[in-house]
Amino acid sequence: MKRPHLPSQQRKRLKFLTWIVVIPSCLCMGLIIGSYLNAFGEINDRQAKGLAHIATPNGEIIFAEVADTLDKRAQGLMYRTAMDEYHGMLFIFPELGYWTFWMKNTKIPLDILWLDQKGTIIHIEANVPICTRVDDHCPRHYSYKQSWQVLELNAGTAEKFQLQPGSRLTISLPSQNLNPS
Repeated sequence: MKRPHLPSQQRKRLKFLTWIVVIPSCLCMGLIIGSYLNAFGEINDRQAKGLAHIATPNGEIIFAEVADTLDKRAQGLMYRTAMDEYHGMLFIFPELGYWTFWMKNTKIPLDILWLDQKGTIIHIEANVPICTRVDDHCPRHYSYKQSWQVLELNAGTAEKFQLQPGSRLTISLPSQNLNPS
């Protein structure tokens, strides 16, 4: 089949219209794809910054600092006056144990969740208040079952996300936090 011959003026106009349509379309696709990748890149950026990515059974995402050394676990959330919504701190222990927590020098009320090695919640202490005592007699909080991990969240988050014993959290750790000490 022979292609029809277009006068040079019409060919120029056709090329011009093609560029008017193609370039903006490519730019729009680039913006859409870039936005999509950035949405998922944010998770990777947070993991690169040492934050665990924790998914709840309802699909909520929590970004948690990882306390996987003795010093980080001892410091915990002490002296902090606020924590962003959808954030927390995940304490990872090198062995199964009865891990006890207290609120000394912790300035924000918390939900404390004890987890087994698969991320299943085995115990929750909800809405744990701050302790204003200056001595070492702040109440201790613990689980009657042994745990591998403990997750601290802003008070009320467990109820808001409908978390309860038996709920399983999916935890993705940043690569540097795979072996607690």
